[in-house]
Amino acid sequence: MKLKSLLAIVALGLFAQSGVSAAPIVYTGTVTPNGPTAYGAAGPFGVFDPFGAPVNETFFQFFSFTVNLARPAQLAISVHRQDSNLDPFMSLYRGLITPGTDTSAFDPFSSFDGVTYIASADDELPAGGPFGDPQLVIFLPAGAATYTIAVGGAASDCAPSGCPAFGFPFGIIVQVPEPSTIPLMLVAILGIGWILRRQGLAQAGLPSTFHSA
Repeated sequence: MKLKSLLAIVALGLFAQSGVSAAPIVYTGTVTPNGPTAYGAAGPFGVFDPFGAPVNETFFQFFSFTVNLARPAQLAISVHRQDSNLDPFMSLYRGLITPGTDTSAFDPFSSFDGVTYIASADDELPAGGPFGDPQLVIFLPAGAATYTIAVGGAASDCAPSGCPAFGFPFGIIVQVPEPSTIPLMLVAILGIGWILRRQGLAQAGLPSTFHSA
């Protein structure tokens, strides 16, 4: 991860530890897998940028989504900046944050409260601004589960008007790709071949199976 983001995270941690203006973590909304883009606003935080009001809420936005997978499946989460000054960052957790948990408990790189840390993403996608946008591609186990996404961002340039108090806008997409059609086609071809072989044996008057004496 780039030095700027690391320093920004450290600044966030130090500020949160102070307990100043601690606010409860709230969910911006839910994201529907394979559904429309959800929108939020995150940042700004940075070593040299002032913290504007409301303080804690501008750092990260939280979303949840639920999946019920019949088999393990690949998951892709993409965050796209809507403002070139935002350099977004994302973390994924399994579970939901307990309602009322304050922002001083938030940890972007490990488990906390009622959620289990899975992975983070930063700069995987090219973007029309500094560095890149985050995309996380990971396999999820089969079964029903709820996940939490935290999106934050560093401000690259707030001059001359200053950073927006409520953060920079972004869009987020959660995709669970459909199973590949190639394995399904192979199964279909093998099935057709088996049927044709049975028909050929029947026409020749031969048994389709052989039994040992």
